[in-house]
Amino acid sequence: MSFHITFHKMSIRNQMKTIVILMLALFVLVCALISVSIRALIRRSEDEHMQVATQRLIDQMDLMYGKMENFCINIGEDDAIQALLASDYAQMSPLRRPAMECLARHKILEPIIEDISLVNDKIHYSNVLRGEDLDRIRAMVNGRPFRWIGFCSHSFTSEAEKPDMMVYAGDVIVGTQNLGTIVISLNAADFLAENDGEENQMYFLTDREGVLFSIDQSAEEVYEVYRLWQEGDYPEHLAEGGHYDIRSYYFEDMDCYLVGALDVRDMGRGMMQIQLLIWGCVMAAGVFCAMFFLLVSRGVVRPLHQFHATIRQIRQSSQRGLETDLNLRGCSEIEELGHEFSGMLEDIESLNRKIFQSATDLYELKVQKQEAELAYLRSQVDPHFLYNTLEVIRKMALEKDAPEIAQMTLDMGHIFRYSAKGEDEVTLEEEISIIKSYSRIQQMRFEGKISVYYFVSEDVLELKVMKMLLQPIVENSIFHGLEPKSGKGSLYIGARVEEDDLIITVKDDGVGIGEAELAELQGMLREKSADTRKHVGTLNTNARIRLQYGERYGVQIESLPEDGTTVTLRLPAKE
Repeated sequence: MSFHITFHKMSIRNQMKTIVILMLALFVLVCALISVSIRALIRRSEDEHMQVATQRLIDQMDLMYGKMENFCINIGEDDAIQALLASDYAQMSPLRRPAMECLARHKILEPIIEDISLVNDKIHYSNVLRGEDLDRIRAMVNGRPFRWIGFCSHSFTSEAEKPDMMVYAGDVIVGTQNLGTIVISLNAADFLAENDGEENQMYFLTDREGVLFSIDQSAEEVYEVYRLWQEGDYPEHLAEGGHYDIRSYYFEDMDCYLVGALDVRDMGRGMMQIQLLIWGCVMAAGVFCAMFFLLVSRGVVRPLHQFHATIRQIRQSSQRGLETDLNLRGCSEIEELGHEFSGMLEDIESLNRKIFQSATDLYELKVQKQEAELAYLRSQVDPHFLYNTLEVIRKMALEKDAPEIAQMTLDMGHIFRYSAKGEDEVTLEEEISIIKSYSRIQQMRFEGKISVYYFVSEDVLELKVMKMLLQPIVENSIFHGLEPKSGKGSLYIGARVEEDDLIITVKDDGVGIGEAELAELQGMLREKSADTRKHVGTLNTNARIRLQYGERYGVQIESLPEDGTTVTLRLPAKE
């Protein structure tokens, strides 16, 4: 009470000085508390983040170990694989194709699989490892159904481009006979790089002999952490050494350690910057407060208070001040401010009306343009497909009198009815049924040259897709990939849900696309180019997806000459 009386007896100048001092003292105290709290919070957050990241990597490696064990057992139990491994040299030729198809199906199920190899006394089949490497791996397995081998380098690329591979292997044992060894190689970079930590965190795998694989870290940093970890008394728990907090986890099945390290120096440097920023704000606040109270006077405060009251009154009225002048009484500058403010409100109202009208017109034009583009693209694709199919029927009717034409006609009726449906979106199951009808027609035309395999789970069949989405892609695979190929060819169609997206894959083992043509096609897909006579089906499908769902969706294509082509469609997973 006495302070209140004393304060009111002070001059305005002294009152403002007292207020500034108290505000600055309070601000300094608050900033100091914030600095301490932020330091503790950063350390706790970094520690928790590292625990989560480490556990995620551990779970992922355990999961992949179990998955590869199942893959190895399943492949070893396949009749085609057992027949090939048990055959002699004279029997291998007819047995090779079904065995390779089995390996290809498993590679499609797990994209990070670099290669699946087979090895025994007569067979050394691998796309990534030399014969001596396969023999070494077989000796390491030594009759076990499955085991972790370690990391190997790609044997058939240059030294600078050799990717690191995680290798698993297991023997195929039927009865008491050891038929051979299955070797599964994963792309270590694709599998582990996504688990890269923050800038002040690192992870690597090591065994008793040294570091096996590091995740995007320099060799010097990894060696320093490895040395500190070796010197620790409890390598399976938390160890603090040097400037690092180190954790490790032992994988019993793989006989190796996952080591993670947190660089506490980076946290200190980050905290120093935060402290400098906080105290800089303290100084800036002090200067601002001093300048503010020096410039304020009663002659300015009173008319501004009146100005505020007038504005509040205008906001509460129905006209919102857009047609009413501010009638301020005060100095000439304040009155002029009122008149200018009224004029500004009128200008704002006029601009709002113009902007709203312009936005409405632009939106209508955009909708019309998109509708026209979609109609044009569909008009390009549908006749293109129908004319090709009718030409096939005509050729078969002229070339042979066969009952297969009845089935072809039934399939064509199915396709015509589907194409004439009015819906823009259908279920994936309906779209797949049309692809099956179209594939049967092409299989009859090519007389068993083409085999089609489907890898579509039931949980994605009810998802919605655009009508006639897959047919142009399948048509391109058959006519440009499999038809020019000498001998039989295969077409693989798969669908899965990845996060919130539907991923549809169409893969063939045809002649592939040349490097120059592939680069041109990929550039057109990125640039949304559809005004060309080449690649009509692929470009139009990509344009339809982007117009319907947005720029993050569309078509991706990968190919190698004489090794086939893979087309991937990314769509939103919606029911």
